[in-house]
Amino acid sequence: MEKISACIVAYNEEKVIERCLASVKNFVDEIIFVHDGECSDNTIEIAKKYTDKIFIQPHIGIAEPHRSFSYRQCQNNWIIQLDADEYLGEEDTKKIGPLLETSTVDGYWLKWEMWDGEKAVYIEGFKKLVLFKKDKISNLGIPQVAVTVHGKTEDVDILLRHRPLYNNISWKNFLRKMNYWLEANVQYYFPELVEYDCFNTTIDSWIQYTKKVRKYTLFFLLWYPIKNFLGQLKNGLWKSRIGINLALQQYVYYFSLYKKIWHMERKLKSR
Repeated sequence: MEKISACIVAYNEEKVIERCLASVKNFVDEIIFVHDGECSDNTIEIAKKYTDKIFIQPHIGIAEPHRSFSYRQCQNNWIIQLDADEYLGEEDTKKIGPLLETSTVDGYWLKWEMWDGEKAVYIEGFKKLVLFKKDKISNLGIPQVAVTVHGKTEDVDILLRHRPLYNNISWKNFLRKMNYWLEANVQYYFPELVEYDCFNTTIDSWIQYTKKVRKYTLFFLLWYPIKNFLGQLKNGLWKSRIGINLALQQYVYYFSLYKKIWHMERKLKSR
């Protein structure tokens, strides 16, 4: 039987982390737990009840740059990656094992729900790649850039429950989070400002991409947000008002990101 590791990155998530850890404990063979900087609540104490593979990394403020480190700690080839405010229902955990025995598939997309503060909302077409083979992936460790599976992937009827302590559909909370994410995200377009941590790849292609973005920022500002928006609609988000709302939020995020890159480039050139 194939073995599997769970990789979880968290930062002061004592109110939700136990739900996440408890949902994976019965079907994974190890849990790799990475904390983003020093912990100021009971998150790590809770994690110790489920694993002794706990790592405290320098604080970055966003999960993606820690992913590559977590993958390197895994003893098993199959990995399931969850955020602290995500978890699996008991019935869905029973579906994981048979998926690992399929040698022709290298990664699985799970249905991904949202939370409006009172109830779960699932939108057709909303999914997340969180189950994959370690030897078939590469990861750049860039905020908002997902892991890449070099092989076959499939959608599966498993719901990844995503339930933070707030309404993660509302514009108010989106804008609050966006401003926080942008500060971390924009730096990764300026290699002189950050250190990259890649897995099964090099950073060379990303460096070349950042040069293009910095040289033609206005083009990316106008083109990429609308490309992403239309892609989200094509995936099925056009079928509901909430889906269109989420696609619009992605448009605003990437428009704001490239605008911030443009300002940062001008600031660095003026020094």
